[in-house]
Amino acid sequence: MEVSTVSLAPFLLDPLSAESKSECQKAAESLILTGALIVRDERATKEANDRFLDLFEDYFEQGERELKRDERPEVGFQVGVTLENTEKPKCASDENCQNIISSLDEAERPVDLGSHGADPKCR
Repeated sequence: MEVSTVSLAPFLLDPLSAESKSECQKAAESLILTGALIVRDERATKEANDRFLDLFEDYFEQGERELKRDERPEVGFQVGVTLENTEKPKCASDENCQNIISSLDEAERPVDLGSHGADPKCR
């Protein structure tokens, strides 16, 4: 399953156009199926995009002590940083979610849902 790339151009020209609605549908489907999407905004230059990516890379290269200052557990880690081994997958303990996953083709299922371990990624 591939993450969709969605262009903002049609929406910026005419939010009610058929092309704009099609891009919105593509965005929704990508989020539902993959949990992610790529947004193309022609107004952003390559240089601005590179600076933005460099900023993210520099941020996550900081030490744990510096990153920990940005944790926001009081709002469920919806903003700020979530350090490694903090967040457990919802589907590990949600029966409805497990039923949905078991209905997927084997190639589309998460690799390891049964361990109930915390996510090793920092984000």
